[in-house]
Amino acid sequence: MGMCVIAAALDPELISHWVLVILQVAVGLGAVIFVHELGHFAVAKLCGVKCEKFFIGFDIGGYKISRKWGETEYGVGILPLGGYVKMLGQDDNPANIAEQVRESEVAGDAPDAKEIIGPDGRTYLVDSRSYLAKSVPQRMAIISAGVIMNVIFAFIFAMVAYKIGVPYQPSIVSKTAPGSPAWRAGLRPGDEVVQVGEIVEPSFTDLMGSVTLADLENGLPFVIQRGEQRIEKTLIPEQGGELARIGVASAFLPRLSDQLAAFPNTPAAAAEPAFQPGDEVLAIDGQEVHSHAEIAAVLAQHPEKPLAFTVRRERTTPAGGPAGAKPASGEPQARGTTLDITVQPRPLKSLGLVMQLGAIVAVEENSPAAQAKLQPGDAIERIVVAEGTAQDADGTDLSTHPMLLAERLRRWAERGAEVAVSYHPAKSQGAGRQSIEERRIALRKVDWFEEPLAADDPMSAPELGIAYRVLSVVSEVEPGSSAEQAGLQADDVILKAEVLYGESTAERPGHAETIELTQRADDHKASWPALMARVQDLPEGAEVKLTYERGGETHEATLRPTALEGYYNPERGLVFDAITRTRVCETWGEAADRGWEETVRSLTMVYRFLQKLGTGQVPVTALGGPMTIAQAAGFSAFEGVGKLLVFLTMLSANLAVINFLPIPLLDGGHMVFLAWEGVRGRPASERLVTVLHTMGFAFIITLMLLVLSLDIRRIFFT
Repeated sequence: MGMCVIAAALDPELISHWVLVILQVAVGLGAVIFVHELGHFAVAKLCGVKCEKFFIGFDIGGYKISRKWGETEYGVGILPLGGYVKMLGQDDNPANIAEQVRESEVAGDAPDAKEIIGPDGRTYLVDSRSYLAKSVPQRMAIISAGVIMNVIFAFIFAMVAYKIGVPYQPSIVSKTAPGSPAWRAGLRPGDEVVQVGEIVEPSFTDLMGSVTLADLENGLPFVIQRGEQRIEKTLIPEQGGELARIGVASAFLPRLSDQLAAFPNTPAAAAEPAFQPGDEVLAIDGQEVHSHAEIAAVLAQHPEKPLAFTVRRERTTPAGGPAGAKPASGEPQARGTTLDITVQPRPLKSLGLVMQLGAIVAVEENSPAAQAKLQPGDAIERIVVAEGTAQDADGTDLSTHPMLLAERLRRWAERGAEVAVSYHPAKSQGAGRQSIEERRIALRKVDWFEEPLAADDPMSAPELGIAYRVLSVVSEVEPGSSAEQAGLQADDVILKAEVLYGESTAERPGHAETIELTQRADDHKASWPALMARVQDLPEGAEVKLTYERGGETHEATLRPTALEGYYNPERGLVFDAITRTRVCETWGEAADRGWEETVRSLTMVYRFLQKLGTGQVPVTALGGPMTIAQAAGFSAFEGVGKLLVFLTMLSANLAVINFLPIPLLDGGHMVFLAWEGVRGRPASERLVTVLHTMGFAFIITLMLLVLSLDIRRIFFT
């Protein structure tokens, strides 16, 4: 195995691709900085200012690569965090104006002398080619030129990108998070968002950005395409964890990923013959499938039976397959081969604990539960099959095991059963005695399955259309389970789970990860369903150590996951490729229109982001620094030059907006001082400038340290 990994790492084609990506990122990021400084430089030259240096990066400690042409030294500094143009008599620190004046002063009889008024009101003679000798409008033009160039080149980047072609993920839904705005609105796998706000045919990235910055009171208008049906809805995003969301996941092709065909420790990974990266699923048990949504529908309806996948293998695969994979057969597969691969059911894993059922947190629009007038806050007492609707109904309470409720209801829905739901209405709770109401509800058949997408998402029962909490409180312990052997009891409160990878496990031996469990609906810690979703993916030999509370005392118990007899996970471990499309403009005029739209959207999004930054909607932790920028640029470059250019459009727009903020040290700060000088007739006093500059400097340094720390945490500790 180790040799296979080394061989893959030393693959010349992979290495050359990495080198190309790194070069593209370096050139792209350098170009954004270059055009900004070029703006300052070009306008300064047009205004007759002597430019002493033009640098990309900062030559800290004199470390640089440079050469002097004419009166200007051009170079690249060792610190790649920006660039600068050094003009005669100009300093990025406005507090140094006295020093700037001294640097620019000339003798009174000099032919190139010009009178200026200093901040102290005195008259000075300075070199006419110095920055200080230029009028306020000229200096404003020089300062603003960098930002203007960033906007111009943001447009150029975008225009060229759309002429080349920009790959993107369309806003097609694969899943909705239980209880989320999208789930409540009844969005289904396969639905496509064709407009969000003013954006037509948004990418999934556009969708997420619009949702993050949406009006959380009035919501965001959506246009959704479902087959031939066009649906218009206004969804109100909800704060979930750090950022607002509507609770949708992007969609996939019916083709397996080019990197990994199946997750380890799943039936798909154990199938014979083996799946290969790039295989296209054509049919399941003889039923043709044309989309990932259709594949998910078959899996949702038959979780308990072996399924025969008919796949087409388009590329020639060597006998050994990709590094570390099992051969599909003894001989290489010919291009275009079609073969059948049987995948066994995937048993659900359990820790031997049945948890308490919490209250309903959401009801889907137009669902059976909505028609029966169930509401958020209602607490289910029991659910049984209604008399006379199924021959083998035995009065068993289907809600006793909240994690299995959806599957139990699915089986009865297949038989056309109705259920009697007994519940405590939300309006009656808190009284001395809770009333109980009962509703008879016809179950609907569903061809999709639902699961939590975020750590604190609830569970759902799509056959009813309800989302509900599963509490981290034990209701009962399964007889003979490791939980019973460890001494857990009803009413124990689970506080924390630690996943332990034993030394003998095939993956991550000796590793451990801790999961804090939620005790409230608003703390956004992991829910019990999220923990159980994690348990399903654990390799053989892994264990879960629970920390629980009983009678005010804290205890620990280590449990080994075991298969839950008779219940299965619809997902069988296949890894599908994301759907991608490419936007290509046929003419340069069309590309210019699309590029302008992209530029304006990028500029306005930066402003909207800054307006909401630090609020509950956009926390400060959403910021990214140079490491995040480089990483994002690398991801974009992997998807092609067009994608990288669109990223540079966004980055150039960011640089333009942020640089023009009225903060000393930034171009916007210089513009404020120049505006003050234009009104007052002389520069601001040195004392005032020094105070404001010190405050601006402290802010910039604090911000840099913050984003660097966020970068380190995001890249190395998540």
